[in-house]
Formats: sequence, structure tokens, C-alpha cells
Amino acid sequence: MKNNRLLLLLIVILTAWCAVLSSQLNDIRSKEDSAIINQYEVNGFSTDFTKIVEEVKPGVVTINADGNILSGFVYRQDGDNVYILSAYHGVSNVNSITVTFGSSYSVPGELLGHDIYTDLALIRITTPYLIVPAKLSDASLLKQGEFLLSIGTPLSQDYAGSVELCMVAGNDLQIENFITVDEERYSYFLNAIQLSSDIPSGYSGSPLFNMGGEVVGMNTMAVSSGITFALTINEAKMVADQLLNQQVVTRNNFGIKGTFIKNMYNYEKSNLNISVETINGIYVQRIRENGLAYAAGIRNGDVITKINNEEISDLNSYLKAMYSVGEEISFEYVRNGETFASALTHD
Repeated sequence: MKNNRLLLLLIVILTAWCAVLSSQLNDIRSKEDSAIINQYEVNGFSTDFTKIVEEVKPGVVTINADGNILSGFVYRQDGDNVYILSAYHGVSNVNSITVTFGSSYSVPGELLGHDIYTDLALIRITTPYLIVPAKLSDASLLKQGEFLLSIGTPLSQDYAGSVELCMVAGNDLQIENFITVDEERYSYFLNAIQLSSDIPSGYSGSPLFNMGGEVVGMNTMAVSSGITFALTINEAKMVADQLLNQQVVTRNNFGIKGTFIKNMYNYEKSNLNISVETINGIYVQRIRENGLAYAAGIRNGDVITKINNEEISDLNSYLKAMYSVGEEISFEYVRNGETFASALTHD
């Protein structure tokens, strides 16, 4: 009897031990199944970008313009009409445009409007399907060192949806962009994002996404002096809205390259004879004689504080003034601590 009790106790102990061991093995398997190789988390930031790519990829398209491959993204849908943004230099003077979603769904496209200065094209397609437009953000909120994703089609349709990673090397920049269309060379002071690495050929027109899956820029520019730039979505949106509503773009040619005061350190302000208490305005680094600012009396070294009686504080307020419509435009600017005002009419 005593031996039977000992045997029963031993069986109970072994059963309990097997249950504990089985639970631990299942926990190990569960952790292994959910693991992602090479994923790191630092202060809440994860290097796993797969969820962002999966979320935004359906709105990125491949454009075939007479055999020339470029990229684009869904900007807006109105019923069966879907509007796509891409790079104009890839679709100018072509006989046909084909827009492909994913790897197989293709529809003909129509060039609805374009802008040579920002190299932006607005393409319209017709489809009965619901196409979710890209979410747009504010490029002026970008910070140096922030990661950006670009999704596009390099080389051919076989590589549709390829992903590139880069960082914000510089923001709130104004660069002189040159583009040749129909053998004519154009230049324009463009509001741009400087990227940390080159974007391969075929990504022209592709969107730049932040880590929230929002479009902050568009790859339309070639590399200049070894540096890669992208058009801010802020300016792209203003151009696209005008193309959508009136098929032409109306803008004020200020003809200036500058730096927003909010981006300056106090020692920079002091060195430029700008009051450290000044927080708004744009410092004029370079001015062109054929621009409105020069005609209004503004020169290099001035700080433009207001345009059309509206304070100039950041990229958005500056672009609002640039794309405003009216025959008269007014400036308020500071030179050597003294405030001046001027106004002029223009075509």
C-alpha cells in the first residue's frame, strides 16, 4: 500500500513538471514566431518600416509614357476620376500615358495640366474602383536626421513598388532649379527638401513618406552638384490645386532666395545685424533683378517681414503669398534696423 502511494505521488509530480515544461516551450515558440530580425527600438523609434510600406504602397503608381518609366501617386479621387501627381519632364510631348497600380491593373491616363517650374504634372485617369489618396503632411515640420521612405519604379515595371530609405539632410531650403522643356531652359527658386542620398532613376514623380505614412515631398529634381533635392508637398499641393481648378498656375515671381528667421541661431542674427528679438520674416540671401521683390526696392540682406499685410513666418505663409492672386502686391521689410513699406502693380 505504501509503495502504491509513493508511485501515485511520483506520477503526480511528473505530470505537473511536464505541464510546466510544456508551457515554457510554448512561450518560447510564441516569442520566436513574433520576432523580427534586425528590428531595434530606441526611445520609441523602431527600424521596422514594413507596416508603413504596406499601408501606403497601394496609392503609388507606375507611369509608362511612350516607354519612359516614371512614378507617381494618387492625389485625389472625385467619383470615377482619379488625379495623380508625377514629374512633368517624363510625360511632356508623349503620345500615350499608361498608369499601372500594383503589378497588373493598368488604365490610360490624360495629362490634365503641368507646371514647368516645379516640374509637376497632373494626370487624370478614370476607374470604377475606390482608390485611397495619399495622406499629405506639412514639410515645414520636418527635422534634420528624420527618416523618409520613397516608393517608386526604377528601370521597368518589373521593379514596381521598390523602396528607398533616406534622411532629411536639410529643410526649408530655397534652391534655383533648372529644367529644360522643349529645348527651352527655365529656372526658378524652388522650396525644397535636401536628401541624404541619391534617389535612383525611375523614381521621378515618386512620393516621399514620413514615418507616419504621410507624403512630405515629391522626387522631381535631378541631382545638383552631388546633392539630391525633393519638392515640398506644401508647394506641390498649391500647384496641383490650381491645375485641378483652372489648368494653369498663377504665382508671384518674387525672385528671391532666402532663409526663414525662425531657423537662425541668435549669433547668426547678430552677425547679420538682425535683432535677436526678431522671430518672423525671411532673410534675403540672393535676389534676381527680374523679380517682384527687386522691383519693390528689396535688396540682398533685407528681411521681408510681411507680404500683402500678412506676416511671413514660415514656408506655408511664404507660399500663400507667392500663390496669391491680385494685381497689387505689398511688402514690408527691414534694412539696418529700419522698417520700409512698398507696393507695386504687376501683370
